[in-house]
Amino acid sequence: MIRHSRLILALVTILTTASCSDLRVKMAVFNSAAEARQGGAIAAGWVPEGIPPAATDLRAGYMPDGRQWGVFAFRAADEAAVRALMREEITAGPLQCDPPGRLEFWPRVLRTPIDLEQVRSTGFRVYRAFDGRHYAINWGQGRAYYWR
Repeated sequence: MIRHSRLILALVTILTTASCSDLRVKMAVFNSAAEARQGGAIAAGWVPEGIPPAATDLRAGYMPDGRQWGVFAFRAADEAAVRALMREEITAGPLQCDPPGRLEFWPRVLRTPIDLEQVRSTGFRVYRAFDGRHYAINWGQGRAYYWR
């Protein structure tokens, strides 16, 4: 009986810990790139250095272990500045992205396992970036999601 109780307690502890791991994610929301810079999000690395100064609607989620996810909107006139962050487009191969469930802004299509063909069918293009991040960008909508 005691062994059975310990087993149940261990299982409850494991399940509780796993379900609460999303609680470690911190969120930051900014209306503009200037606000993100003033708030220290760019210096901390939660928002990429080099985003267009006119970027808006910035959201960032970050974990103590260094993983991070974010999004920003950009104007068509700022496309060159966004492209300057990118290296090559990713068109094949496995790609992982495991954001915590608490990131309501994160699109389902960008969750592991990422099907690049499906991602492309929604208008996104996926890139490796110079800063070690991955970006999924919808050029037509002016929206860039990033993670590492």
